[in-house]
Amino acid sequence: MKVVYKPGNAYEEISCFDFREFDEGLVLRNEDGYNIGYVPHEILSHIEPHPEERVRFESDERGEDGD
Repeated sequence: MKVVYKPGNAYEEISCFDFREFDEGLVLRNEDGYNIGYVPHEILSHIEPHPEERVRFESDERGEDGD
């Protein structure tokens, strides 16, 4: 997954395998379980899955009009 955050004027991103959420922010981890970063909640923008991690829902298959 990709964690996107904005520490100043520009957005930055960190690619990670997993994360743990704590009261003050997220600790990002790699595939081996090692901590590779920390993002405080105040600067967190959003989390995006990589294309192979996306989950398909029935509503995605029907289209936006629900048909």
